[in-house]
Amino acid sequence: MSVLATIRSFFSGSHPAIQQGHQLPAASLDSGSLRGSLKNYMPQRVLTRAHHAFERDLTIARVEDLYVNDGVAKSGVNSIATNVIGTGLTPQSVIPATRLGITPEMAKDVQDQMEWLWSEWCAQAHYREQLGFEDLQMLGVRSLIRAGEMVHLPVMEERPGCRFALRIQDIRPTRLRTPWDKQFDPLLHDGVEVSSTGVPRAYWIASPVPSPTTIDDSFYTSGQFARIPAMIGHRRGIFHIFRPDAEEQYRGVSCLASAVKFLRHLNDSIDYELLAQVLSASFPVFIGLEQGQQLPYNVEEEKEEGEKHYYQDIPPGMVMYGNKGEKPEVLESKRPSQNFLSFCELVLRILSSSLEIPYEVLTKDFSKTTYSSARAALLEAWRVYEVYRSFFVRQYCQPIWRMVQEEAFLRGYLQLPAGAPDFYEGMTYWCNTRWIGPARGYIDPTKEIAANIAAIDAGLMSRSEAIAERGGDFDEIAEQLAREQARYAELGIAVTSERESAPETGEKESANAQNPETAGAGNGKA
Repeated sequence: MSVLATIRSFFSGSHPAIQQGHQLPAASLDSGSLRGSLKNYMPQRVLTRAHHAFERDLTIARVEDLYVNDGVAKSGVNSIATNVIGTGLTPQSVIPATRLGITPEMAKDVQDQMEWLWSEWCAQAHYREQLGFEDLQMLGVRSLIRAGEMVHLPVMEERPGCRFALRIQDIRPTRLRTPWDKQFDPLLHDGVEVSSTGVPRAYWIASPVPSPTTIDDSFYTSGQFARIPAMIGHRRGIFHIFRPDAEEQYRGVSCLASAVKFLRHLNDSIDYELLAQVLSASFPVFIGLEQGQQLPYNVEEEKEEGEKHYYQDIPPGMVMYGNKGEKPEVLESKRPSQNFLSFCELVLRILSSSLEIPYEVLTKDFSKTTYSSARAALLEAWRVYEVYRSFFVRQYCQPIWRMVQEEAFLRGYLQLPAGAPDFYEGMTYWCNTRWIGPARGYIDPTKEIAANIAAIDAGLMSRSEAIAERGGDFDEIAEQLAREQARYAELGIAVTSERESAPETGEKESANAQNPETAGAGNGKA
């Protein structure tokens, strides 16, 4: 029988499809029902853009207050910023010579030029001439965590003694808002002007004239704003950076927003407990007097809402003998309660979860941590830092690197090899970089460095990757090693590496593994 005949016979003998005239009963979702403990759980929805902007501004104000006045909140923000940025993310130019049709030596020369030009620009990067670019990175990441977003403005301004005109002006995110007279513009979302399809076109930054009085910036009109285009040609007009948590999001939200309530209550609880300890340490005594008994001569009298209260200060170390009928009662404080430390730990764990970092990293407390748990906690934290770092490099550092190199090329500071593609033609290749941040650090350096050496020997890792993990630059270290070896040779000093004797040890261990009976011959084991 042919294949076609077989298929026809199969279909001719199959049963027709069943009818689906009605829907069968389905399980009810507890999460979407109005029964049980969730029957009164009706989440609030923000229906207007003005209400949404108000809640976001109030959240930023509360988080900033906690950051300034609460040590735990400040520790959480600074822990992430310090590990993500540290002393600054440093670019290492990596130009693909083969794709540009140039020799590796030519590419190396251009890389050196770019890195030296970048170092020169970093020292004059700040618009107010107070910070270097590394400090601007730290400032931006702190704002990204604390306020949920950062706003930096690239400004071209010539200044005497500076070869570059590019400057970065740091701006408080609260300046980004909708002018009062444009509240009903459907394409203006909390200061972000978008196209009909949601693409950001411009940003409205409050820029009022200097005034000695403080005015609520929510009442500023468009004449007191600067409209900054999102893009000026192929360059960024402004850096408005945030990590979206949902679709169709135009402004950032602080990652501390979900923990504001817990942080505030924890702060208040610690304040009350501290006050209770102060009162307890002062050893207050209440003296009960019988009716009609006279008060001592040195008692102070205070009136409050018609009631009289009497106080007497007693110098420390003084012994006082009471009168007949006086009954002293010591006011004791039995605080904090037994579960207070557990309560504090619970709140701190909630905060660490909102920041996506381990509890040990937030509190800097590794007293109850073993090597395995500490390593797991730090590896988990490092994943979070890598996410922040990669995002920050893509959205901020790399575009600024391109701006600096473009200005250097246009001013004639950057010399490309003869016959190579033009800067704009091969901009992607000319500006290719690897950004190196602070090293992860080691819990057990011996084990982890040995693991890196094994990975390099097995071809699973390059030396440049291992050096980059430690926060170093491969070219700098290689050149330094070459200088050291030349100096040793000049002085006639023989430098022997421990790895030179590794093959003999490895062969011995391999032989012992293959012949277990002789493995313990040297130490008397059978």
